[in-house]
Amino acid sequence: MDTAVLVVAMLIFGYLLGSIPFAKLFTMRAGVDLFETGTGNPGAANVFRKVDRRIGAAVFFADALKGALPILIAWAIGMSEAFWFVGGYAAVLGHWYPVFNRFKGGAGLASGAGVAVALLPLPGLIGVTLGMLVIAKLKSSGHGALTGLISILIAAALIDADWPLGAEWPAMAAIVVLAFILFGRAAARGWKPGRKDRD
Repeated sequence: MDTAVLVVAMLIFGYLLGSIPFAKLFTMRAGVDLFETGTGNPGAANVFRKVDRRIGAAVFFADALKGALPILIAWAIGMSEAFWFVGGYAAVLGHWYPVFNRFKGGAGLASGAGVAVALLPLPGLIGVTLGMLVIAKLKSSGHGALTGLISILIAAALIDADWPLGAEWPAMAAIVVLAFILFGRAAARGWKPGRKDRD
């Protein structure tokens, strides 16, 4: 099959998968409008904090699976590493701007966690676990994401993991961007544990 066709197919598949609004679907029976609840964000953290912890955990794993599944499928059918990234990033984009939810999505931390674990299983699991612990302690998704990314880089270096297609560079860039955002917030208005954050 033509490479361009495969790229388009992975983009469409990843985006549509990422667009599935699990947070909305899992809270519908409870009669909860996430846009009017807590932070107003349709993501796992808002569900976990303001609706139900068990439902929030289910949303997190479902959203993580959205990020991991395109990569696992591409790997299973023998596609090159380039297609892993196309599918994974398209899923995160779909979570950000879901076509099934009027393009109103979450920040993509859970979907990004799924991408990280699928690309680098052991470092990804270490980073996600530590990031979730920080989120639980500080109530800040931004600090959790920063901790998780740094932990993935350190864990990958310690076990000499093979980064697919130089994925460490986007990870480093994300760390720098997150650090600037967090320090900028702290300088502008002062950050305190417990401040509400996007999922």
